[in-house]
Amino acid sequence: MLFFIIHLMSFIVIFLASVLIFIRRKKHGLKANFLLGWAFQITLSLPAGIWQAVMGWPHINVSGSGKRLLIPFIGWPFNAGGFTLRYVLEASVPHLEWLVGHRSATVLSNMPYYGFLLLIQGSILAGLFAWRYRKKQTYKDWFVICMGGLFLVNSLANVRWFWAGN
Repeated sequence: MLFFIIHLMSFIVIFLASVLIFIRRKKHGLKANFLLGWAFQITLSLPAGIWQAVMGWPHINVSGSGKRLLIPFIGWPFNAGGFTLRYVLEASVPHLEWLVGHRSATVLSNMPYYGFLLLIQGSILAGLFAWRYRKKQTYKDWFVICMGGLFLVNSLANVRWFWAGN
């Protein structure tokens, strides 16, 4: 349960801070643009979470409950990581068993490692967004639009991944 609360709280904190920055509409510094880059990634990961909530997974049944509304917000780290982080995690976890002992290859049993990978990927993308947005001061930039499109494709390519368990 704590796991889901942490994901919801991180979503809320990043989003509220980004909304405050966006509302101020002043010239943003690099830190503010970096935070906007993370919010950009979280926002673009929500369509994959909505698809998971609407279509459901064959492994679980969440019909008739409010849990279905929370799936996009709880699953944002997994949907933001997309197919690229899923591939890296599944390819590298079996090789790391000697270091951490026997674990299953699920993402929840390897959450610190997955979180570190997400931090690296997300920071690189947020840094690129911050650099470009600071330079152009608009969301209508071809680089930002292409980056968002690639991020969305990466996220949607991962919607069938059952990150909530085996």
